[in-house]
Amino acid sequence: MQKFFPNVQFINFLRIELLMLFLLAGCIQADPSPTALSDIIEAPTAVETAVPTQPPSTHQPAPPETFTAQVISYNLGDATVLQQQFPEDSRFRNMPVRLEGVIGVPQSDTTHPVVLILHGSHAVCPNDSWPCTVDEEQPNYEGFTYLVKALAEAGYIALSINVNAEHTFGFGESPPTIRTQQLIDLHLAELAAANAGESDKFGVALNGRADLSHMVWIGHSRAGDFVNWIVREQNLAETASPAGYGPVDGILLVAPANIFVDALPIVDVPFSVILPACDADVSDLNGQGFYESARLDPERENWGTTVYLEGAEHNRFNTVLPSNYPLEQRPDCTEDALITAVQQQQFLSQYTQDFLQTIYGDPAQAGMARERLGMAAADHVPTSYHNLAVRFNFLPSPDDQFMIMQPQSAAELSQNLLGGPMTLNGLTAQFCPGGYYVPANEPGSESCKRVNFNQPGFPQQVIVSWETSGAEWRMAVPDTEANLTEYASIQLRSAIDPLSELNPAGEPQTFFIELVDESGNRAQVAVPQIPFPLGEKQPNLYFDGGYFTGHVHMQSYRIPLAEFHGIDLDNVTEIALLFDQTESGALFLADVTLIRDSKE
Repeated sequence: MQKFFPNVQFINFLRIELLMLFLLAGCIQADPSPTALSDIIEAPTAVETAVPTQPPSTHQPAPPETFTAQVISYNLGDATVLQQQFPEDSRFRNMPVRLEGVIGVPQSDTTHPVVLILHGSHAVCPNDSWPCTVDEEQPNYEGFTYLVKALAEAGYIALSINVNAEHTFGFGESPPTIRTQQLIDLHLAELAAANAGESDKFGVALNGRADLSHMVWIGHSRAGDFVNWIVREQNLAETASPAGYGPVDGILLVAPANIFVDALPIVDVPFSVILPACDADVSDLNGQGFYESARLDPERENWGTTVYLEGAEHNRFNTVLPSNYPLEQRPDCTEDALITAVQQQQFLSQYTQDFLQTIYGDPAQAGMARERLGMAAADHVPTSYHNLAVRFNFLPSPDDQFMIMQPQSAAELSQNLLGGPMTLNGLTAQFCPGGYYVPANEPGSESCKRVNFNQPGFPQQVIVSWETSGAEWRMAVPDTEANLTEYASIQLRSAIDPLSELNPAGEPQTFFIELVDESGNRAQVAVPQIPFPLGEKQPNLYFDGGYFTGHVHMQSYRIPLAEFHGIDLDNVTEIALLFDQTESGALFLADVTLIRDSKE
């Protein structure tokens, strides 16, 4: 289990207790099946309309190149990590460690990229002692042997290394990442030596096989936080590590914990975050915060993505760990609703290979992997991955998107990011700053519902609501920005407010996007159905509005511009959101943007 990371109910309890002290001084589901695409209907007012659509991808994965893989548990011997926070005469100054791990090597004569896997903070030695015997120490690194094997068979040299030393208090306390960084350097220095033909400690032939200039790092649980932290600092330094390996090409964070002050921002490399919907350890899914930090980073150059995996829990990615307890207050997370450990591990193996293909695959392989991961600009966002229900968020690189509404401040309710005016008819909208807050310290924020349920990452967004059908949000497009032909789709993020009486309980919502051209022609296409979150409404003893037990996760929706028929995409004058499919509703909304596939 993740140490010192309370569940969301305990966090909310602490927030409430702090708020009460403050007040006393005077001063806290699988998606519904989408409807099929219908023929375009020409309305009498020259409006072309498409009904809600979200067809599953018809693309099948190309048969991957496979290798015979050699997978070996290794022991490189004893070593020490330096704890400079202790004086030289302290017994805690030099911490003893064993350099253990599992390595997988493809049997071929070519060089291969390297994938480094770090386990999280789990049980280590009895009574948190350090060191302990091999028989007493829990081999958390062995829990990713299946992933090492799968990646080696796919053409990567993969290592899962023992970083238990990071997660024990049995040898004094250490600032985060200090021990992990040294352990990584010790393992990779040995790998570099073996690759140069200077060592055979791994027990497998490695001479000239590892391309240490091309690496991806994977971190589970708290190691997700550490992977980001270490890679960010190394890449900022723009120098090779002492162990001789170069900059890291991408990071994959699996059920990551985002708990330290210096955890953000996320490093500017391609990244992906896997969020298990039924995580009973990092129960508020705060790893989504890595994505939220990236989308608001004006200096960022690379893409990122997250996937919310329905029915998945924290520990089942690691075969050594016991399963977390089910979240019985969540109807989507009862024991019967969880996917199996085998399904979770197969998901991680397949997802990791696709993530690596987006970075290292040839253009055709990378393109198919992007489609499967919900990153293909001209396609709808898929709602399943290898027959498992998922929800994707995709953040294109800045060069591949043209943001219309992010939102960045309340000013965007009157003027969009293209410079055109916003017009709201029959629609109420409010800007919600990012992060967690209560009405006492953010007056007027009640409709943002920060105290009423968990939104992973607590994103910066707007809440829009309508009480009669026909509400509109119109965004004028200046003449200088009217040509949309270089873009493939309109993409946005949205989620239903499950506690608003304006939303029929348990029912999905949708709305239309309308494009208007210079000649007054109009075309409308429906956003795929936005599912009602799974969870239960409960009383809230401290705040108005009740409490909802499920996650209210913002996810991406995408409408290809090719579906807007009968208008001139060279001269678009207005983009509108039309809320005329239901009598009333309340939605969280963000990131209305035009996107295209990467030019690289």
